Amino acid sequence: MRRRARGFTLTEMAIVLAVMIPLVLFVLDILGPMLAFQGGLDNRRQLAEVRQAFLAAYRDNPVLVDGEAGARFVLPGGTIDPVRPDGATGRCGSGPATLAPLARYLSQSASTAFRDGFAAPMCLLMTPRLMRTIGGVDTFYRIVAIVAPGANGRLDTAGNCATGLSDAGELTLCGDDEGVLVDGFNLAADLLRQTLARMQVVAAAYQTYFQTRAQADPSRDASINYFASGGTPAERWDLGGSMPLSACGAPSPLIASGTGPASILGLSVADVTDLYGQVMQYDNCSNLVRNPQNTDATQQVPPFTAAIVTTLPGGTVLRVSAVGTL
Repeated sequence: MRRRARGFTLTEMAIVLAVMIPLVLFVLDILGPMLAFQGGLDNRRQLAEVRQAFLAAYRDNPVLVDGEAGARFVLPGGTIDPVRPDGATGRCGSGPATLAPLARYLSQSASTAFRDGFAAPMCLLMTPRLMRTIGGVDTFYRIVAIVAPGANGRLDTAGNCATGLSDAGELTLCGDDEGVLVDGFNLAADLLRQTLARMQVVAAAYQTYFQTRAQADPSRDASINYFASGGTPAERWDLGGSMPLSACGAPSPLIASGTGPASILGLSVADVTDLYGQVMQYDNCSNLVRNPQNTDATQQVPPFTAAIVTTLPGGTVLRVSAVGTL
């Protein structure tokens, strides 16, 4: 004979629940802070990785990034637009495609990198292109903030404190929001410093060329411009010299068809490439340098000059002078 199956009575179930609920609450009381701590660690790790990816992309593509005036981050692989919190919920609307242009700079898939340590989508806040003068040179840069909403999954944008990025690039964080800045100013300043140093080396080589040509001329004459040949009047230019006249309306590149003026100065392609990846230019006959065909008669007499030229991201023209001395 089969025995009758017997289930739990309501009394037994009540006893089990009475025992289990305190145990569950006890475990949650222990695990809650541990999970929050781990989430915070994951948050900071994720923010740091995305920040490093932005910095590396910025360093590799300063002309593209700072050539854009608006609040956008332009890269060869696409454009990253700001992702602001929803006005009603405070939740960020980034998705798997948001960081796709940064894919080659991320150690994880771009389709997962947009989430913070609590698996919530992050926000991207950006300034328009900013400008600051460094040593008399107008230098452009931008600031990007990567902001994680944290455990509550939303940015704190209401009340006395609102998370946000000002137009000047100042980041305010409220509640449990966390964020990091990608500040392009230091990067722009470093690239400018290195570019100026490289341009000064090229200008010094051009000055040495002038002096060498002058010393090689048996009838050395202070009224001759040894920076180039082919100008007018011809007798006031270096007739036997190999350095060509630049385009007088605008500078000419120091590299032409793989060689050109750079090789005449004994310089390589790398020597005459600025830190933005652009080949420098030279100017030896415009009205911005002293030369025999300058339209201003006061600028037609020695000491003659030439200039090494490049254009910074944002359009600022940088010139370093070479002065011809006998």
